[in-house]
Amino acid sequence: MTQEKGRRESMTSSPSDHPRRLIWFCNTESVADHPETLARLRDDIGLTTIMPESHVCHTSGFAASPEIVARGPFEDWRQRADMWPKAAEGIYPPVAGTVGGFDDGPLLRLIEAARHAGIEVWGHFGLWSYGGEVYPEFALQDLEGKSLGEGSRSTWGTGLCPSRRRVNDWVVDCFVDLVRRYDIDGFCVDHARYPPPANPASLLACGCAECRRESSALGYDFDAMLEGLAELRSGMAAADANRLFSLADSSGNLWDFLSGLGGSDAARQWFESRAALLAARMGEFRQAVRTAAPDMVFGSDLFAPSIALLGGQNYSGWEDVTDYLTGGSSHGGVVGWGTSVTNLAGAWAEVICDRMPETRDEEVLKLIYDLFGCGHLPLPLTRQGLQQGGLPVAQLYAWEVAQLMQLSSGRVPRYPPIAAGGNPELVRLLCRAVVDAGCDGAMLSLDPENGAILDILSEELGRL
Repeated sequence: MTQEKGRRESMTSSPSDHPRRLIWFCNTESVADHPETLARLRDDIGLTTIMPESHVCHTSGFAASPEIVARGPFEDWRQRADMWPKAAEGIYPPVAGTVGGFDDGPLLRLIEAARHAGIEVWGHFGLWSYGGEVYPEFALQDLEGKSLGEGSRSTWGTGLCPSRRRVNDWVVDCFVDLVRRYDIDGFCVDHARYPPPANPASLLACGCAECRRESSALGYDFDAMLEGLAELRSGMAAADANRLFSLADSSGNLWDFLSGLGGSDAARQWFESRAALLAARMGEFRQAVRTAAPDMVFGSDLFAPSIALLGGQNYSGWEDVTDYLTGGSSHGGVVGWGTSVTNLAGAWAEVICDRMPETRDEEVLKLIYDLFGCGHLPLPLTRQGLQQGGLPVAQLYAWEVAQLMQLSSGRVPRYPPIAAGGNPELVRLLCRAVVDAGCDGAMLSLDPENGAILDILSEELGRL
């Protein structure tokens, strides 16, 4: 039996006839130092695939070829320590593509171990949602084509513009170069999105000339959207608390609410146009990968369904340009599926309460929860309560997974993220949400030495 055949036979089919995969989002260096972990996880939990990342270079640990380095737009990052202090520690900024100067020895050892274990390897590097703070010349711009300013520099990062042809053409070259030089089975690219919608500064970006041109080429009337958004912003500025809460009570969802403030359907058109722009780029990337290697799997992580469109990802559109749907983490962090809507609610509530001091946290947070469709969940009704944690993560996550199934057609497999650490009973509930929804597998983050958690993963995900 060849190794390729062995890898393919290690993946059973789910009831949907899509490949059943358990994918480990792992650390390149750690697994390279302990390669025996792969065969053990294959046997213990049914691991089929790994998606390794080095925290140092923010890729799987690829070494960029001299040809790629010579044309790379981000090769001077070490000279930008004033914008990226971690440069002093040798840690690369999270920019698009592959940057030179990295030793790929650990990755090569990991790939060899995966081949011996009959496990797929998906390569990883980032795209657009970070890096603009280090490379302002490629950063997102506001609707007037100006810098987003300091307001965009937060936990959520400053995004790169997704329409800069120099960057995107070079990213295509990076993909093709990696396919030719590394024995990998696919890609799970990261940061294929705008910054998280919890960062209000990024919501009305990008308005640069390139994005205007790309959006128009996709059939959107950019000038009409700008007019509608200007009307919406005027309506928001003029609204008092009574108007805000009255409109929320009569609105069925976020889009009805925003339309009621002005601009007709401009807000939804704007976010759909941004998502269409990203999907078009992803389609170009997949085509380049498939031309170089027809059997290569290609996809990315996604924002949680509740906020995905606001962050530039339309699930149905993503099914047209990728080979699977997955996410970053089931809870915690910037893109966690169990905390995305609460991160957004806390940030938006702060903006609203600062502008309308007469409002109370409880009123504003309830408004936001209702507009996003999660008002039925037992969520904190104060900003302090959100910061203190204690969220109903299992319920939030199950709600997001249910939306994943509703917003996607099933044309491609669905592998929602499971953060398999911490409370074992929480991990069990996360797994059950995935199985009960009828998904095709999961993207896992886990500690391979935590036997109790591995038992739960085997027991629960074994039902897939």
